[in-house]
Amino acid sequence: MSELAPLESLLPAAPLPYLLCDGEGDKLVLFDQLFTLLTTSPQTAGQFDAFITEGRPGRPVPPHFHAETHETFFVLEGAIRLWIDDRQGNRETRILEAGGFGFVPKDTIHSYRIERTGKIFGVTSAGFTDFFRAVARPTAKPGIPEESEFHIPAPEVFGAEGAKHDVHFVQGYELFD
Repeated sequence: MSELAPLESLLPAAPLPYLLCDGEGDKLVLFDQLFTLLTTSPQTAGQFDAFITEGRPGRPVPPHFHAETHETFFVLEGAIRLWIDDRQGNRETRILEAGGFGFVPKDTIHSYRIERTGKIFGVTSAGFTDFFRAVARPTAKPGIPEESEFHIPAPEVFGAEGAKHDVHFVQGYELFD
């Protein structure tokens, strides 16, 4: 069980029209990044989730795959390196700059690392952001977290919540150039 206080959502609990200004949404800090949830399963009647990720250059997220979740990466600002491996011989890595897009279908091992301070817009299958709610620390502060605000979940919590929320970490997987 996570030691985090539950996030009191600012988003509607049902599919109702709403508008958000820049920086608004449910904000969560995970590692050294801010995730701002814009719409999730309750608002889209189980169709999709959408969020913004903001961060500075740092370490790659742990390699993982989703058995049921498709994921997109659209770089709004800065640059990221995205690694993808469909486990059928198709492996690629590329630096995506502002305007760059990556699609990661379910069952594809992937990771990303922010290369240049920026923002990423992500859309996933519905329910994916429940993982962020389970392991990240809620915050009211917009923008990239400072080092004192980083949130590193305990490995046992991260792994257990990942298993519950279709985030399957691949131990020992080496990222490639």
